Amino acid sequence: MRRPEIVGDHRGVDGVIFVADSQAERMEANIEAMHNLYENTDPYGYDLTRIPFAVQYNKRDLPNAMSMADLRAKLNPMGVHDFEGVAIEGRGVLETLGAVSKLVVQALS
Repeated sequence: MRRPEIVGDHRGVDGVIFVADSQAERMEANIEAMHNLYENTDPYGYDLTRIPFAVQYNKRDLPNAMSMADLRAKLNPMGVHDFEGVAIEGRGVLETLGAVSKLVVQALS
């Protein structure tokens, strides 16, 4: 598991994309990483319920990928924008980035 990188000057953070691994055996690490994201952004004044934030469920092509319903229940109980992805093929990557970018533009307008 990689911990969120929270370094340097954070005044330029306009949105966040959390990329989760869809494999069932990675769920515990996903939950820990999500918890760390909330915990590590709070000291810098970021409230993820108030800035553009989305979840991308990666590795959707694997046979052991959890159902979207289960992933949403465990990783997206607040119902933020979420997307399926297969990053190795580029599927879902631009859609996720585009959606968060649109939310950032709306927030800054």
